[in-house]
Amino acid sequence: MPGTSDVIYLYDGSFEGLLCCVHESVYTHELPVDIQPEEAAQPTLFRQKYIAADEEKAARVYDSIPRKISPDAAALVQCVFLSCMPGKELAILRFLLLGYQRGRQTMYLLSHTAVQPMLAARQNLLNEAHLLKEFLRFSDYDGALAATITPKNYVLPFLKEHFCSRLKNETFLIFDRTHKAALVWQDRKARIISLDTLELPPATAEELRYRVLWKRFYKTIAIAARENPRCRMTHCPKRYWENMLEMEDELRRTPDSLDALPAAAPALLPQKEGHYGAQYSFPRLP
Repeated sequence: MPGTSDVIYLYDGSFEGLLCCVHESVYTHELPVDIQPEEAAQPTLFRQKYIAADEEKAARVYDSIPRKISPDAAALVQCVFLSCMPGKELAILRFLLLGYQRGRQTMYLLSHTAVQPMLAARQNLLNEAHLLKEFLRFSDYDGALAATITPKNYVLPFLKEHFCSRLKNETFLIFDRTHKAALVWQDRKARIISLDTLELPPATAEELRYRVLWKRFYKTIAIAARENPRCRMTHCPKRYWENMLEMEDELRRTPDSLDALPAAAPALLPQKEGHYGAQYSFPRLP
């Protein structure tokens, strides 16, 4: 295994860029003290080295993982890269260096200091993706469904199959406000795009009416005598509440009434297609 060196690798933040950092470490026989995206790097006394992304080098490293370690290791590396694990880049490098030494047995070293954090990061991501399959709430805007989420991990690729298979006849968008990305499903085609912000126009009167009915259903099935706020937050963490319709009254004190609903509301999506900026219109997918 390479010896520790007083250098910090900087890369462009992409998965390919990180694999190029692995390539640099292996072939220069140095273990950096850290690996950071260039845009997030802070001034430091350590020497910094920028590692440029190279498709050929990245492909060589990625192809070597299932061949020299296992296909499960390759999937684990991809999963951890999408996680919110602090220092995930250096953790991935340490894991791969161990894997190149130990081979297929690496995935069975569950308590090893280079393996256990990787498994924990993957489990954290998968748990959050599982919870969002339950806590994600769509609203209907003139025939198009839209939902907003604020996850800690980059979970859109793990939500894709679930929602696209169940809503295959719909047009929908799931906006990840944390990572400024969106999953778009239209004409039975899916893609994940970069999206800075998403501003939704006011909901229609019919949509508002359904929202009130859903809140009323949620309150009706509750058993007041068995209310347990601590237990509820255990099964439904509070950080998900901001995007859950039925929790709006508790967080924002909004009224729950069928009265005084607007007679009409503008359509959700502008007809103009263009830059994915302040507003988004569903594009025609190629």
